[in-house]
Amino acid sequence: MRHENIVRLAAALLKLPEDQRMAMELKHLQGLHVAEIAGLLERSETAVGGLLRRGMTRLRELLTAKDDQSNGQ
Repeated sequence: MRHENIVRLAAALLKLPEDQRMAMELKHLQGLHVAEIAGLLERSETAVGGLLRRGMTRLRELLTAKDDQSNGQ
Protein backbone atom coordinates (compact mmCIF):
# COMPACT_ATOMS: atom_id res chain seq x y z
CA MET A 1 0.00 0.00 0.00
CA ARG A 2 2.84 2.42 0.77
CA HIS A 3 4.32 1.86 -2.70
CA GLU A 4 0.92 2.61 -4.23
CA ASN A 5 0.69 5.88 -2.28
CA ILE A 6 4.15 6.92 -3.42
CA VAL A 7 3.21 6.21 -7.04
CA ARG A 8 0.00 8.25 -6.64
CA LEU A 9 1.94 11.15 -5.11
CA ALA A 10 4.53 11.09 -7.90
CA ALA A 11 1.78 11.09 -10.54
CA ALA A 12 0.03 14.00 -8.82
CA LEU A 13 3.29 15.98 -8.61
CA LEU A 14 3.72 15.62 -12.37
CA LYS A 15 0.33 17.28 -12.88
CA LEU A 16 1.40 20.46 -11.10
CA PRO A 17 2.70 23.46 -13.06
CA GLU A 18 6.48 23.22 -13.29
CA ASP A 19 7.24 26.07 -10.89
CA GLN A 20 4.91 24.66 -8.22
CA ARG A 21 6.30 21.16 -8.69
CA MET A 22 9.88 22.38 -8.38
CA ALA A 23 9.12 24.37 -5.23
CA MET A 24 7.30 21.40 -3.67
CA GLU A 25 10.10 18.98 -4.51
CA LEU A 26 12.80 21.32 -3.18
CA LYS A 27 10.90 21.95 0.06
CA HIS A 28 9.37 18.57 0.87
CA LEU A 29 11.66 16.08 -0.82
CA GLN A 30 15.02 17.83 -0.54
CA GLY A 31 14.30 19.69 2.70
CA LEU A 32 15.41 23.14 1.57
CA HIS A 33 14.29 26.30 3.34
CA VAL A 34 12.09 28.84 1.58
CA ALA A 35 15.00 31.30 1.33
CA GLU A 36 17.13 28.67 -0.41
CA ILE A 37 14.32 27.82 -2.81
CA ALA A 38 13.80 31.51 -3.55
CA GLY A 39 17.45 31.83 -4.52
CA LEU A 40 17.38 28.75 -6.74
CA LEU A 41 14.15 29.73 -8.49
CA GLU A 42 15.09 33.42 -8.63
CA ARG A 43 11.86 34.40 -6.91
CA SER A 44 11.02 36.25 -3.72
CA GLU A 45 10.35 34.27 -0.56
CA THR A 46 6.75 35.50 -0.73
CA ALA A 47 6.41 34.15 -4.26
CA VAL A 48 7.85 30.79 -3.20
CA GLY A 49 5.40 30.69 -0.31
CA GLY A 50 2.58 31.17 -2.79
CA LEU A 51 3.92 28.40 -5.03
CA LEU A 52 4.10 26.04 -2.07
CA ARG A 53 0.62 26.94 -0.87
CA ARG A 54 -0.96 26.53 -4.31
CA GLY A 55 1.01 23.36 -4.95
CA MET A 56 -0.13 21.78 -1.70
CA THR A 57 -3.73 22.78 -2.34
CA ARG A 58 -3.64 21.27 -5.83
CA LEU A 59 -1.97 18.07 -4.61
CA ARG A 60 -4.71 17.64 -2.01
CA GLU A 61 -7.35 18.12 -4.71
CA LEU A 62 -5.71 15.60 -7.02
CA LEU A 63 -5.21 12.99 -4.32
CA THR A 64 -8.69 13.47 -2.87
CA ALA A 65 -10.25 13.14 -6.33
CA LYS A 66 -8.38 9.86 -6.80
CA ASP A 67 -9.59 8.63 -3.39
CA ASP A 68 -13.18 9.51 -4.29
CA GLN A 69 -12.88 7.60 -7.57
CA SER A 70 -11.42 4.59 -5.79
CA ASN A 71 -14.33 4.56 -3.33
CA GLY A 72 -16.93 4.68 -6.11
CA GLN A 73 -18.05 8.24 -5.50
